[in-house]
Amino acid sequence: MKRIGIIGRTNVGKSTLFNRLIKKSRSITSSIAGTTRDYVSGELDLDGNISELIDFGGFDFNTAEVIEKNVQSSILKNLDRLDLIIFVVDGKVVIGDEEKRIAELLRKSKKPVILVVNKVEKESEKNNIYDFYALGFSDVVAISAIANLDIGELIELIQKKLKFRKNKSIKSTTEKTTKIAIIGKPNVGKSSLFNTLYGSERSIVTTIAGTTRDSIDEKIKIGKKDYLFIDTAGLRRKTKIYEKLDKESSHKSIESINRADIVLYLLDVSSLVSSYDIKLINYAWKKGKSILVVVNKWDLKSPDMTEKKYQELITIDYSIFKKFPFVFISAIQEKGIERMLEEIKRLENISSIAIKTSLLNNMIRKIILDMGFIDLKVFYAVQTGKNPVEIVIFVNNKKYFKPKYIEYIEGQLRLRLNLLGVPISIILRDRER
Repeated sequence: MKRIGIIGRTNVGKSTLFNRLIKKSRSITSSIAGTTRDYVSGELDLDGNISELIDFGGFDFNTAEVIEKNVQSSILKNLDRLDLIIFVVDGKVVIGDEEKRIAELLRKSKKPVILVVNKVEKESEKNNIYDFYALGFSDVVAISAIANLDIGELIELIQKKLKFRKNKSIKSTTEKTTKIAIIGKPNVGKSSLFNTLYGSERSIVTTIAGTTRDSIDEKIKIGKKDYLFIDTAGLRRKTKIYEKLDKESSHKSIESINRADIVLYLLDVSSLVSSYDIKLINYAWKKGKSILVVVNKWDLKSPDMTEKKYQELITIDYSIFKKFPFVFISAIQEKGIERMLEEIKRLENISSIAIKTSLLNNMIRKIILDMGFIDLKVFYAVQTGKNPVEIVIFVNNKKYFKPKYIEYIEGQLRLRLNLLGVPISIILRDRER
């Protein structure tokens, strides 16, 4: 049985996290008496893989209490028998000397460590977690144990670090289903595409009432995998009050984008791209959604129009389209659908890419070198997120990196890593002096 230890200074939320994790298996097995105080142990069930989770007492290097010193001595003695360490810090306070001393001890132990930044309840607070990379651990996750936020992400990381495989005898009920939103202006063929997917030979697994009013989600099996297609049916209602239509359409589209993993953005080959299209595409991109541009009604194109020519024309006017893959279909005639489905699978796979740190650093340094600016220096880069891809780059001075430079680096990474259609978020951090 693998042993996982929760370690950190006092009052960072270790016991709350322990209770949160153990609650998932509902099987606290024992309280083991320590040398000077009890430390709690329980069974943690991760998809049929049982581990022992141990909640140790808190480190307090400044204490003069004998009992507390013995607690810390007991923790150090137990490090050798752990397979994984969860190092918990308080995300609401800056790194202190105690965190640095604990980090040094854990690095010397040579044990795998997940750094958990606890008490991160707000989206804005997530930006603070990058400061904790200074403690020297590459696996960092932000959570709120008390609010039950992002605990699933931590569990996935635990499984990965311990190289657990799902127990095939246990059917998982929480397998993630990729959600796909079909977005576009009225009358571009969203309904036709949805009905083509719905009415094809692929089997409909179930019909689920969506969380947004007037929308119905359809779970559609493509090959051996289920996908949840979000039908923005409300966008297709006609009205003479165009202002109301635009407001309603935008609202429903935004709700669908927020729920989706992948956005299929439909364009009508016979219509011009409008500010409405750009507004929604920019919104989806900034929200970290993978985007596939689907040009519909290709059967109605002019005789001299080609796929290459169409892409060139559209990107001349709107450069953002250079970041996306295109497919050309006729929803009514069911042409190009298979190619579209292949692109969906590709986007799903590459949005979860794990970039080797050595490859990432070499690539970014080469990009900077090719730019020819001697003021720009990169010390270290690390991937910190997937879906969307998030990369933190430690540099000599963030002020030297103008927005157009960051955009160029992002574009080059997308090109070299074959990530067309996948957003890349680049976060710059000044190296500590």
